[in-house]
Amino acid sequence: MKYDDPRWYDQPGNNKPQADAPDTSSQQADDISKVETTETQTTASTTQKSQRQRIFGQVIITLAFMAISFLGGWFAHQAYTNSFFTANSQSQQYANLFQQAWTIVDQNYVDRKAVNYKQMSYAAIQAMLTELGDTGHTRFLTPQDVQSEQQQLSGTFAGIGVYIQQDANTKAITITSTISGSPAAKAGIKGGDIITGVNGKNVTGLELTVVQPLIEGQAGTSVSITVKRPSTGQSLTFKMVRAQISVPSVTMHYIAEDHIADIQIVQFSNGVSDQLKTAILQAKKDGATKIILDLRNNPGGYLQEAINTASEFMASGTVLIEQDSKGNQTKYNVTGQTVDTGIPMIVLVNNNTASAAEIVSGALQDNGRALIMGATTFGTGTVLQEYDLSDGSAILLGVDEWLTPKGNFIRNQGITPNIKVPMAASVTVLTPDAENQNNMTLAQIMKSGDVQLIAAINYLASH
Repeated sequence: MKYDDPRWYDQPGNNKPQADAPDTSSQQADDISKVETTETQTTASTTQKSQRQRIFGQVIITLAFMAISFLGGWFAHQAYTNSFFTANSQSQQYANLFQQAWTIVDQNYVDRKAVNYKQMSYAAIQAMLTELGDTGHTRFLTPQDVQSEQQQLSGTFAGIGVYIQQDANTKAITITSTISGSPAAKAGIKGGDIITGVNGKNVTGLELTVVQPLIEGQAGTSVSITVKRPSTGQSLTFKMVRAQISVPSVTMHYIAEDHIADIQIVQFSNGVSDQLKTAILQAKKDGATKIILDLRNNPGGYLQEAINTASEFMASGTVLIEQDSKGNQTKYNVTGQTVDTGIPMIVLVNNNTASAAEIVSGALQDNGRALIMGATTFGTGTVLQEYDLSDGSAILLGVDEWLTPKGNFIRNQGITPNIKVPMAASVTVLTPDAENQNNMTLAQIMKSGDVQLIAAINYLASH
């Protein structure tokens, strides 16, 4: 058990009296009893003298035990203080400071209607986690967020069908992409749109944890979303009916003219590696001899799915290195479950490629299995542990760090592409799903404006 866990000194048996520490009160009663039994065998003066001696001796014994107890307690206190409180003195000091501030507000603030204990505690927790600097990863989840995250990673959830992300500096909440066939996609919302209002309420500058529950809701209910579209400068409002959405984690479009399979992994949800295997086998059946693996705007997901995905393209090698706070490292190697370890590959990434998607990118790059193209990734390199709180909320806390197979940190650095291809934020990423819906030919794709995808196609065609 960790040294800073307060339960260690509450374990049964830890506070039991020592066997060699007698109970002085019972001993005193014993001695008095013995004095009383000898009174009939001695004179009164002898009895009184003996009694005084015994009482005096008892006092000495009692004082001795008190001194021993005091010294034992003092030494125990010093040892405990040196091993626990000294190491955590700042933690205790500022925990007390926060409690003091909370109590002052609770007992003295004049507008009692404005005192919302839940929101105060949620805001305080969020601020504390934000201060750690693990941007986009370590975070607080409300009970609603917990359910939403579980549903999203399972592949189904109720909502309008958008992926959103908040800029840590400007607080702008941007829609990175929409899900095909979702209410948002049908309404005309596009990737790059910045959310400014929900149901007529201005949400500019609000935390994502506040805005997201306003957007989400039960299937069949209505919601109005106002966005600013950077490409045109327009402010647009879309009214939609929320729906139950099944998220396709892997989509594939076969570009027949160049025998290229354009495969996108939307996120590393449960079972995504199996879906990828199916897509690759289908693409090869169609005639694909090259792969573009599109991880742009992929927010990450389950670590094991990332390991399984990289393993499908690598016969051997390390996928990632995990490092704890003490610097101890653990290597995670490929699983041996390969699909194609030789087909030429380009991996597309951008500034919104994060977490598990960065692990896959780094693994394929460091092992020389694929060329990475696009923009430097987000830089989310911590291993998250979920800690459930008493009201159903949770803390996702970075407890370890991820490194690429060559030992490069991902956190705050990201994966640097082998070939950098910048793309304006106003340009929409062309996805295999959109290519399928519009039955796009190679010529149409090359005119799409997605310069990163075009660069990948050109590279594979010429190499």
